[in-house]
Amino acid sequence: MTTATVDTGGRVGCVHLADGVVVQLGGTLTDDNLPELRDALLSPFGASCRDVVVDAGEVEDVTESALAVLVAARDWAEHNGRRFFVSRMSPLVRSALDICQVKLPELGGRPGRTTATGIPTPRAAAD
Repeated sequence: MTTATVDTGGRVGCVHLADGVVVQLGGTLTDDNLPELRDALLSPFGASCRDVVVDAGEVEDVTESALAVLVAARDWAEHNGRRFFVSRMSPLVRSALDICQVKLPELGGRPGRTTATGIPTPRAAAD
């Protein structure tokens, strides 16, 4: 007999680029993930870091504490002269932020519109 297991643990990945950082979140983010989240999102940035981009499109569940780190990351980045964006949000993350009445700046959106920071959204390939 074969038993399948599903990894429901949270995942925090961080990729440092020449001019920024991309943080990929997935799974179930709990208080066990707080050290990883804080390290990825609230650590001092290098001098060349201009952008912090978070991909939360694969988050299946999130605790209030983990969500608070995500919100604090926006303030931390902006306070330190960096731009903060979310590239994707799972429906659960979007709903949790709506309940808390918190808006995070998003990349993309409807063509021709600008984000809250005034950066134009990408145009569709047909435009």
